[in-house]
Amino acid sequence: MTSLYLLAIVGSTVCMGLVDRRWRLFLFDRPRFALGVVAAGVAFFLAWDLVAISLGIYERGDSPAMTGLELADELPVEEIFFVLFFCYLTMVLHRLLLRVVLPALDARGPRERSVR
Repeated sequence: MTSLYLLAIVGSTVCMGLVDRRWRLFLFDRPRFALGVVAAGVAFFLAWDLVAISLGIYERGDSPAMTGLELADELPVEEIFFVLFFCYLTMVLHRLLLRVVLPALDARGPRERSVR
């Protein structure tokens, strides 16, 4: 067992943090609010995972890239980091959409938007 998967998730989260820091999209724009949103998302998805595990819907897969450590039955430690990354990525992309993509579409005007 290795930590390759965990390292990939942590590395991706760090890279997302660098993008966020550069353009102050989410965590580096409003840190307290961002931490609260991410914490709520992580809590929600971990509760979802625990319900799925208890119903027998979700099972831990085996992979040589995973650490093999479990926080609970069928709940690998990597799941916490994946859910954290997933929530953070979603909010950074949401803020990017609000700040960059939608204003660019509005600047094009109604005629240019409808002609495609």
